[in-house]
Amino acid sequence: MKSFLVAGDRSGSGKTSITLALSALLSATRAVQTFKVGMDYIDPSYLTGVTGRPCRNLDGYVMSPAEVRAVFAHGCRGADVAVVEGVRGLFEGAEALTDLGSTAAIAKQLDLPVVLVVNARSITRSAAAIVKGFQAFDPDVAIRGVILNQVTGARHREKAVRAIEHYCGIPVVGVIPRTADMELAMRHLGLVPYREGQEHGEFLARIEAVKQMIG
Repeated sequence: MKSFLVAGDRSGSGKTSITLALSALLSATRAVQTFKVGMDYIDPSYLTGVTGRPCRNLDGYVMSPAEVRAVFAHGCRGADVAVVEGVRGLFEGAEALTDLGSTAAIAKQLDLPVVLVVNARSITRSAAAIVKGFQAFDPDVAIRGVILNQVTGARHREKAVRAIEHYCGIPVVGVIPRTADMELAMRHLGLVPYREGQEHGEFLARIEAVKQMIG
């Protein structure tokens, strides 16, 4: 079974919308099991809604590593792909000097490859410095690819992608354009759980719009 974790360089990087779209797109042809780092319930409601399988929480602060692995293994039964959405920035956790409660800790405990979502608004070559710093901060976290969000135009894309792939040695696997539609859709979706919103046509249309923008 294939599995990967989508992490952000910070809160607001766009990882939620990207994880949602990837899970929905993969679910068209595969059984996708989703997980959410931390105790959030709104994001899991979306991931459950688009995959048809209950999203499960993985919280390294209240769960032991053995419990995290047990929940992950149980949830993955019958799935073809496992997608884990991180929380906040990759290394944010309960303490300043350990990774307790962080997305990074979950990635290491489950030996998952990480796709790092970087908010590239107004930066190009500096995006490579950000990724390089994340790689060096904890080499035990397996960052295997990057998705750039908030990219404006072909020149912005070319410079940022070239810098990251040259200096960091990993591929940029996706580039998401900066659009007002995406920002509006996710601002609206983040207000209510999936079950409450699915009765409204506008709500489902916004989810479809996110899928189209990322797909």
